Amino acid sequence: MPKKRKKDRKAPRKRAAVRTSPPQRAGLELAEWDDAPQEDVDLLGSLAERFPAPVDAVKAVQAGELVEWTGDIEGAKMRHRVVLADNGEAVVEQAVFLDGALEQMVLCAAHQAGEHGREQLHTGVLAALDALHNVIRPIVEAGVRKVRPDYTAAVLESFHEAPELNGPGTPVFGWRAFHSVGPDTVWDDTIDTATWNSSTMMSGFIGDSDGVPELQPLQLAWLLREHGVPVILCAGCGDPITDSHPRWSGVWVSPSNDSGPLCEAPTPALRLPAPQLGWLTDAEFGHPHQPARVGD
Repeated sequence: MPKKRKKDRKAPRKRAAVRTSPPQRAGLELAEWDDAPQEDVDLLGSLAERFPAPVDAVKAVQAGELVEWTGDIEGAKMRHRVVLADNGEAVVEQAVFLDGALEQMVLCAAHQAGEHGREQLHTGVLAALDALHNVIRPIVEAGVRKVRPDYTAAVLESFHEAPELNGPGTPVFGWRAFHSVGPDTVWDDTIDTATWNSSTMMSGFIGDSDGVPELQPLQLAWLLREHGVPVILCAGCGDPITDSHPRWSGVWVSPSNDSGPLCEAPTPALRLPAPQLGWLTDAEFGHPHQPARVGD
């Protein structure tokens, strides 16, 4: 299958926001850079402006407020929030959500599974994410250890939570770690660097995953199928596809921003039409997606 095109790394894709409840929103202005940041970006700056230390945020949560930071920098969406554990202990959750090809595969598989297969989908995706974490963690940990030799990455757990609000309600999946909060805990103590670095690896946005076989589309699809997740790829373009989306029932479509319901199947080079024939040709209709046989 043809290799997917790289995303434009210079496209604006740096976003962050802080949410508190009662509603209070604060935008986080992030620096722009080409190949590397020239200075550190304080991602939790807006959160720390209101809550100087995690213990201050804990008091707010115990009083019924929501304290949460979400954002991304050329990678998967991340979340930092204060939550109360079942035993009443306050902890800071650090989460990274699915992105890139993996997110698209799970989204399509959720539609293929339907309501009757939703429980099996949850179990299969979580098991696949656990296996994938075993691959990713040593790589991102080794990267941090080049600067901090004594560093050990946190072991993340896979999770899913309430479905997204748009459409038929596809569950949201990701990995997370919990950091305990004490009187002397500072915000930096609640950040596992490898977890944040894994967000760029998962998205494939800047090529961090290019050298990791398990993160390539065919291997990702195989891993999910091995755990019972019904992933189907297009025989032409390799995108994950589904024919069970309620708005496209019976039509093979993809959530890919590049192609959507159209396939980038190999075609002869487009020729400019002769002047007397007008501007449009049959090639403008593109190609429909077609499911590949498992193993192709």
